[in-house]
Amino acid sequence: MSVPIYNISHHEFRRRLRRTRRAIIPVGSLEQHGAHLPVSTDSLISERIATLVADEIKCFILPVIPYGVSFEHLPMFNVSLRNSTLSDLLCEVCASLSGQGIKEIIFINGHHGNTGVLQYISQNLDANFSTGFGIFAINYWNGMHRELDHAGEVETSLLLAISPNLVRMDKAEPNLRKLSKSRIAYSSITTIPGSFPKVTGNGIWGDPRSASKEKGETLLKEIVGNLVHIISELPQQ
Repeated sequence: MSVPIYNISHHEFRRRLRRTRRAIIPVGSLEQHGAHLPVSTDSLISERIATLVADEIKCFILPVIPYGVSFEHLPMFNVSLRNSTLSDLLCEVCASLSGQGIKEIIFINGHHGNTGVLQYISQNLDANFSTGFGIFAINYWNGMHRELDHAGEVETSLLLAISPNLVRMDKAEPNLRKLSKSRIAYSSITTIPGSFPKVTGNGIWGDPRSASKEKGETLLKEIVGNLVHIISELPQQ
């Protein structure tokens, strides 16, 4: 089983450290997800997936970091950190955990806007941590065959499986504007603050109306299984 840091004492941590020196940290965001999903969607998804993965590989699991880089959603709701601020935060968490005896940290990311920051955390850490300490970042959607959407069928199905009481399917609607450009082009466009509502018309990428709890449960099983396999291929510290 996973070892939630929130639930154990210092003495329990030291005892568990004899068995594992690996920790998983979910990273999400607080940003609009249409009228039918909560602003915590990315955080809820990354937290559940990280917990399920930690259960499988039996390691420490830390609380989700709920703030990400979400300026593209302006003026719709978002609570955003600058790239440099998020990087500093994650680097200091890594340094602190290293000082406690953790040798490997795996970030499981739930928000596309965080990817640029996460891939360089190991480079931004002090050189003293480069030996015998591993930092890895995995986007949860790399573990599924479906393309990631935003408040569309994928994310809505995952929330229906994780926190159905927070989903308002009566308010679900697809993107208002036709998405005709390539995903590569849109990826470049949506790095600009305020771009996402302009591109989609309503802050939604995809069509959530066909989402279901069953689809979400199937996706969760697929994602967790694939992420466990990916982690098994990482170099041991």
